[in-house]
Amino acid sequence: MGKYDGILIASDLDGTFLGKKSRVVQENVDAVRAFCAEGGLFTFATGRHHGHILQVLPETPALCNIPVIFANGAYLYDYATERVLCETFMDIDLTSEMLRYVRAEHRRIGFRATTPQGFVTDGRTDIMRRFIENAQGQPYRVEVAPLEGWTQRLWHKIVFRGAPEDIDVLATDLRVQFGEMFEFNRSSDTFLEAQRLGCSKGTMLEVLRRVYVQLRGIPIKTVGVGNHENDLSLLNAADVSACPADAEPFVLEKAAIHLCPHDEGALADLISRIGR
Repeated sequence: MGKYDGILIASDLDGTFLGKKSRVVQENVDAVRAFCAEGGLFTFATGRHHGHILQVLPETPALCNIPVIFANGAYLYDYATERVLCETFMDIDLTSEMLRYVRAEHRRIGFRATTPQGFVTDGRTDIMRRFIENAQGQPYRVEVAPLEGWTQRLWHKIVFRGAPEDIDVLATDLRVQFGEMFEFNRSSDTFLEAQRLGCSKGTMLEVLRRVYVQLRGIPIKTVGVGNHENDLSLLNAADVSACPADAEPFVLEKAAIHLCPHDEGALADLISRIGR
């Protein structure tokens, strides 16, 4: 029996586990390794793709001893077997309609779709062109083509990118025009993410809980950690909710435990509290 048997931590990555400018916080890495060595279950619940995450945290497969929640809960990926365990895709017709609307009405906004292979984008804004350049040599694919020419047709989610003031306008508009068709979440000041209705980090955390209760035959206590709007479902679904001290104000209101700022080792702080 380990010190942390029966405890499952699901942590957001950017702004939670990673420090400023995607810095790897060694205190978090060391704390997670010790947590898993004592029987704890650890995974990420992130908006990223399973190849994209390796660009900022190559240690991900070694740190996560259970499958990882990717694309805000659109799919569950197991690094041990290198396969997707379950996934949800967006409706192509509805999503295409929304993207054509954004292209016509919000011309400064760039967008990309997350696919099983990586990403697809039309690359029509400076932000998206920089994204394409940064993908060179990385462990994921980026298809670049006009929207009508996208050949990768299985979309886990859509990410809209732009200046904060433009994303503010876009978020308000899309929630009015398409709010009954999609889940919309901010993940930063410059990101708005859309996915299939009912798809979330929290939904997939419930899947993980059920699976591990069946496998281990013991109750599983879940701990959700995050900092932004796309983490609220994770915090709501978890038995214990936590966030860094510098999380968004509405996340601070939701979380039961307030940790140190994310750049100072929020996950290490959390695990130290669990171990008391």
